[in-house]
Amino acid sequence: MNKPHKNILKWDNYNQKVNALILIVDDEKFLCKQLEKALSQEGYSVLSAFTGKDGLEVAKRESPALVLLDYKLPDTNGLEVLQSLTSLEPYPTTIMMTGYGSIEVAVSAIKLGAYDFIEKPFHIDKLKVITRNALSAIELRRHLIAATNREQEKYGFNSLMGKSKSIKEIIYLLQKLADTDPKTILITGESGTGKGLAARILHYNGVRAEKPLIELNCAAIPETLLESELFGYEAGAFTDAKKMKKGIFELAHGGTIFLDEIGDMGLGLQAKLIKVIEERTFRKIGGTRDIKVDIRVIAATNHDLRELVSKNIFREDLYHRLNVINIKMPPLKERKEDVPLLTDYFVTYFNSEAHRDITYIPEGVRESFLNYHWPGNIRELRNTIERAVLLSEGKQINPRHLQLEEKSKDEIKLEKSEGRMILEIPLDDASLTKIEEKIIREALDLNDWNQKKTAEMLGVTREVLRYRMKKMGLLD
Repeated sequence: MNKPHKNILKWDNYNQKVNALILIVDDEKFLCKQLEKALSQEGYSVLSAFTGKDGLEVAKRESPALVLLDYKLPDTNGLEVLQSLTSLEPYPTTIMMTGYGSIEVAVSAIKLGAYDFIEKPFHIDKLKVITRNALSAIELRRHLIAATNREQEKYGFNSLMGKSKSIKEIIYLLQKLADTDPKTILITGESGTGKGLAARILHYNGVRAEKPLIELNCAAIPETLLESELFGYEAGAFTDAKKMKKGIFELAHGGTIFLDEIGDMGLGLQAKLIKVIEERTFRKIGGTRDIKVDIRVIAATNHDLRELVSKNIFREDLYHRLNVINIKMPPLKERKEDVPLLTDYFVTYFNSEAHRDITYIPEGVRESFLNYHWPGNIRELRNTIERAVLLSEGKQINPRHLQLEEKSKDEIKLEKSEGRMILEIPLDDASLTKIEEKIIREALDLNDWNQKKTAEMLGVTREVLRYRMKKMGLLD
């Protein structure tokens, strides 16, 4: 699994600049000498081979950036050599040269992966221009591949951390989908569960990894602007349309579009989206022709789309078209065994980001994390740890810097009212330990964590209070 296109991982360390190595494969020795001299003056390193067999051996040994390949060779033809060259890792960019040129040969060469085709006799300046353009294309490709590699490292399957059964099932499903190319995927789940992360994992580990991934939050853009963002518009389509604009469906050709919060899209746009998903064609605003694109659409939502369909807020035909493959991201409260692993990861991450050295997480903090319901899921856990790491002093998390939201109805709830503390305790979970910790935490907050005043307020000695705090992991 996690295997991108075979050439991606090989180009990362390939340094292609002015001193590029060019291999000439041609049986005309005089021409080879002329080209060697002319290209060397341009700052390139140049080697020559006079047969197809020798050319392949040199290419395997020296890994040239560019091959100038003659079509007619004494032992074979250039198309067969070109086919062998494209199997190398990394494979060189190739320019075909021939005195026996024809449209058919040119088309065959381009189909097999040649960058360009030049017919003999040619002017050396023309070849220099083609060579410069080819090497510039190599440089751009190298940067693209390096960027893709970085994203693949960042969004590998292991970036979805957890040992729970639900997460293992999600990872297994993502691996299966990455090896195929499903055109439509729906990702559902509460906010903060990692829907965007799952979409990026699918893109950067699949066959479209080298193509664009464009993300759009449907809830963050007004509907009047959302249509032009999706489809683009022609010049003069409306008052402010001074020039033509491409929409993300056109810009993402060959790649992936991630439509986040699809449940917030208006019904009018939903109808237009149906055509794009079903036919992979669309028309710009003000346009007169259909544009065909090759795209994968990944949609995500934290809404129950079936409920929205029943309320006539979401189109039923669009729901069924999106719901071909459904990935449901589990909430953090259903995968509590993953909380310690995620906690350690985020502490390490923010140690690096904020130049801190937190090495110890009190057991009381870990227990409170396990008992908390995490309504904001992984995003809330991440933000909670970031704040605690930034504000804590020394080498351990200070519990006073944790800001967990009000607990759910199934947990102990404490309110302050006119100098009194009011506890609401669920009858099926009247844990004395939880009640005690809640009261002690609240009393400490009321007294700005002054232990002497807190002990007096609770009617215990300072030593007893410190013993309780230590047991609960509330001491620095």
